[in-house]
Amino acid sequence: MVTTSVAEPVDSAAQDISPAVVDCDVHAVLPSSASLLPYLDEYWADQLVAALTPSYEPNYHPRNSAIAQRPGVVLDIDGRAATSADALINDVFADGFTDFAVVNCLYAVQQIHQPRREVAHARALNTWIAREWLDRDPRLRASIVVPMGSPRAAAEEIEFWSQDKRFVQALVLGQTELLLGREINWPIWEAAEKAGIPVAIHIGGVFRQAPTSVGWPTTHLEWYVGQQSNFEAQVASIVSEGVLQKFPATKVVLTEAGFNWLPPFMWKFDKLWKSYRPDVPWIDRLPSELIREHFRLTTAPSDGAERPGGLDSAVNRLGSDQMLVYSSDYPHQHTSAPRDIEHGTANSALLERIYRLNAQDLYNLAVPASSGKVNQS
Repeated sequence: MVTTSVAEPVDSAAQDISPAVVDCDVHAVLPSSASLLPYLDEYWADQLVAALTPSYEPNYHPRNSAIAQRPGVVLDIDGRAATSADALINDVFADGFTDFAVVNCLYAVQQIHQPRREVAHARALNTWIAREWLDRDPRLRASIVVPMGSPRAAAEEIEFWSQDKRFVQALVLGQTELLLGREINWPIWEAAEKAGIPVAIHIGGVFRQAPTSVGWPTTHLEWYVGQQSNFEAQVASIVSEGVLQKFPATKVVLTEAGFNWLPPFMWKFDKLWKSYRPDVPWIDRLPSELIREHFRLTTAPSDGAERPGGLDSAVNRLGSDQMLVYSSDYPHQHTSAPRDIEHGTANSALLERIYRLNAQDLYNLAVPASSGKVNQS
């Protein structure tokens, strides 16, 4: 079994190592549900075959849309990117910049509304990730895909896979049946804290109800724009319900949702908390202070940070240089390339923090110091 390069905090200078450049969000695409058959037990494999192997591949990025995959990536026979570890390795590590990449598989086992089937498919999916992705290259890490229909089962999945140190975080979706801060979901937070790993909240949903608080949209654009409100609701829930007091080592990674929405949200949260403090007596300081301490956000999509001064402005508005972590969102295509954020600042120390130091805080991954290569291109 491959393990992380560094198991616990170390003195980088003494050990001649450096925090790694970590791409905190790349995607593995399951070619078909039949790919899970070797990893399902006989009963659930037979059930899948009997159901004519339906696919739970989500439509978060419609296949032929501009955002679905960027030009120049390795494609499979069906014209799809990221369906094999070899393709991802070729695309993500080709320029020699990235040291580690965290694989987030969005195959929607959470949309299987039969809890036992969801649990079986989550275990099979994580085993597929371990065997057919992580075993392929020691630079790959992954998120534990958890079954959202049962918080107890989700906690068990975290406990099981956290023994494999290549799994560096738990993955949940932004649109849930019950808000993530609700006490029924506390087994997830407890298991993640015990394992010493963050929880990544990614765009997407379980779709057990409408994806907005006021009903069903009719266009994909509405759904995608509405993801921001889901993230705001989850942040408010996690803070307001006391998760961070109950599990003080909690780290949360808000993934593929941008970041410029957060400063005005924190301002409003602080303002209203001052009026409603008796409602949440366990919150003993400004919500924004808790958010800055416990939450991180990935840099793709870049929310305009690639413009001159844009990254500096975003960090100033966040009020912290410790909140952003680098991501490419491979193979998805946004309006700017992942490293275009370098055009948004002249501060090399800030880039060092975004590319390396903030991810070190989350995942504790390191490389030989001689490989240090963060610079502005």
